[in-house]
Amino acid sequence: MPLSNITFQQGSGGLGRPLPGQDFYSALLFYSSVLPSGFSTSARIKKFLSVNDAIAAGISYSYSDETQATATYLVTTAGTNGDTIVIAVNEPFGSVITLGSYTKASTETTVAAVATKIAAAINANTQTTGYVATVSSATVTITARKGLGIFLNSGTPVVVTLSSGATLAGTLTQFSGGVASRNAVYYYHISEFFRIQPQGVLYVGIFAVPGGAYNFSEIATVQSFANGTLRQWGVFKDSAAFSTADLTAIDTQNKAQDTLHAPLIGLYGADLSGTSDISTLTDLSVLTANTASAIISQDGGGMGALLYLTFGKSITTLGAALGAVALANVNEDIGWLAKFNISNGTECEILAFANGKLFSDSSVTNNLLTTLDAYRYIFLLKYVGYAGSYFCHANTAISISSSYAFIQDNRTIQKAKRGIYSALLPILNGPLILNSDGTLSNTTIAYMETLAKAPLTQMVRNSEISGDSVVINPAQNVLSTGSVSVTVNILPDGVARQIVVPIGYTQSLT
Repeated sequence: MPLSNITFQQGSGGLGRPLPGQDFYSALLFYSSVLPSGFSTSARIKKFLSVNDAIAAGISYSYSDETQATATYLVTTAGTNGDTIVIAVNEPFGSVITLGSYTKASTETTVAAVATKIAAAINANTQTTGYVATVSSATVTITARKGLGIFLNSGTPVVVTLSSGATLAGTLTQFSGGVASRNAVYYYHISEFFRIQPQGVLYVGIFAVPGGAYNFSEIATVQSFANGTLRQWGVFKDSAAFSTADLTAIDTQNKAQDTLHAPLIGLYGADLSGTSDISTLTDLSVLTANTASAIISQDGGGMGALLYLTFGKSITTLGAALGAVALANVNEDIGWLAKFNISNGTECEILAFANGKLFSDSSVTNNLLTTLDAYRYIFLLKYVGYAGSYFCHANTAISISSSYAFIQDNRTIQKAKRGIYSALLPILNGPLILNSDGTLSNTTIAYMETLAKAPLTQMVRNSEISGDSVVINPAQNVLSTGSVSVTVNILPDGVARQIVVPIGYTQSLT
């Protein structure tokens, strides 16, 4: 038997130490007239380091902001002893939930007594089903469980089945009045972001729905709140339909931030539920919005699919896409299979478009996918013989011929610009030593080139670019202009978008 002692077992990773740099600093923008408990009209922006921060701010799957639908069953005839009634509800994904069953006994002689027993039968299963019944006179009011939003408002989800020959009768009024939880949708995107990038930093802003066209100027407010640290942001627009003008507006805001030395790229997820044919989407390659990308994919069998049915509008994979960008090095395409599997086996395992059309539908062909990729949209794909779900490419809303046709093109140049800006800023308004002929001295040129090259050299070490050059023309007339031109050329990394493998038989390998 060992001597008594106190033994320590030192763990690791509990601090959740942040990643170096700020390439993963991101933001999500939402628009709503009702704010979660942790937000207010004077505090519309919060910084989250995990999903727990979102829950603490009142954003969760608690459905506290949902209005549950109600249905009624008015008992009009008490019926005969032994009559049986079963009440069931058709829920999402074909699930049928039996709320309760009641068999009339001799003690229930009035319609009110029968209604009371029906309500009691439903409430006996509340812990399992989540449905609650109340009774007033002969009317049973059924309140739906949380999380179903608008789903029960349409169709005939309530099914009342009476035993053969029963005289018990009543009038059924189907569910209505359900209003979906916005917080659940917000939580979905936030949790998807952190699922893909657990060490991300996420600023969440919830703003009033614009009275007119969206211009997304709110990103300037969030970027200022984040002290210019944001590198990418996503906006979820559910109050109006998808619009290509929105991508131009997002790009305009991004480029305005670029002039303030706080460049960033934007992802756009909007409502496509009214677009029955996804092939009719506009070709984004005719735009010049190189810092904006449109996300049109959606989960087809997990939480995203459920939210689509209960919210009634597109959910998209915006949160997951933003998480992938935050996870990626600035030079990486989020469609890289070895790194960016977006499926966890459940969420984003079954694929759909944001209009609810499953990829398994016969209308979703390879030709359609190829066209949408050429139109510069971002969506998820499956590859034969390779498990998981992957984004097609990191497309932006500009022609494929542009030097900035992909998210990584923009993130890489933006990181270089930020680095060079910070490196050169200390010498702004500083003296320039000249030669006797008025040209810049070699020491001045060498010093400035070294400053500008330092962040690029680090990017080469990080494998974010393949090479660089910094050149300063000594013959510049700096005395007259007060301006020095520093020419920077960057050799970016390539991306293996197509791999061609000639293959065939041969009579000899020598």
